[in-house]
Amino acid sequence: MNIEDADVLVTGSAKRVGRVIALTLADEGANVAIHYRTSDEAASETADDVREHGVKSATVQSDLSTVEGAYAAVDNTMDALGGIDVLVNSASVFSETPVGEVTEEDWNRNMDVNLRAPFFASQRAASHGAEKIINIAGVGAHRPFPSYLPYSVSKAGVVSLTKGLGKALAPDVTVNAVSPGTVLSPEDRSEEEEQRIAEKTPVGRIGEPEDIADTVAFVVASSDFLNGAVINVDGGRSL
Repeated sequence: MNIEDADVLVTGSAKRVGRVIALTLADEGANVAIHYRTSDEAASETADDVREHGVKSATVQSDLSTVEGAYAAVDNTMDALGGIDVLVNSASVFSETPVGEVTEEDWNRNMDVNLRAPFFASQRAASHGAEKIINIAGVGAHRPFPSYLPYSVSKAGVVSLTKGLGKALAPDVTVNAVSPGTVLSPEDRSEEEEQRIAEKTPVGRIGEPEDIADTVAFVVASSDFLNGAVINVDGGRSL
């Protein structure tokens, strides 16, 4: 697919990795809808930055913890951009949930946002003529984090979802996943913990948002023979 002039929805793109994905695709000539739940100011700033690349952008607000919110993200993109060629399911929740302390709310929140929303958004996007769907999985799908089990299980589901949709939607739609390692450390992570993670990563560093965004752009531009793939972008952490 030619990225230039493609209409793209990137969920959870007001900040962090999603923002960089949006800006990277805009730099390649894509029109990008910036989805957010509550970060309206950040979403507006990101949309303004996208437009500086000479492409169209709009903000779309919805709560992906509901099926209606997943549908709304796609429908509002259609209204704002006039179509949807590519869906990037980037939005995710990630919070520590040690076994013994996990609540039903914790479990449901991870499954609803990280797994259910990508399915229903993908279903909706495919019905509107999208040609490519890219899910963001994570190293926790392959090597579960003991203190983040709901998250890890949800991302394992994203891997299965990618492969299943790759079969179900072909040949009209291709579905692939980009699976990041540790990217963008939280503010409360100590330097010692940062170093420990880097040392466990064969390339010796924590990932940058650009590592993920560049891979997403590669998948968008790739041929339709790339389908059902899960591309690990984790510095070898999953080896």
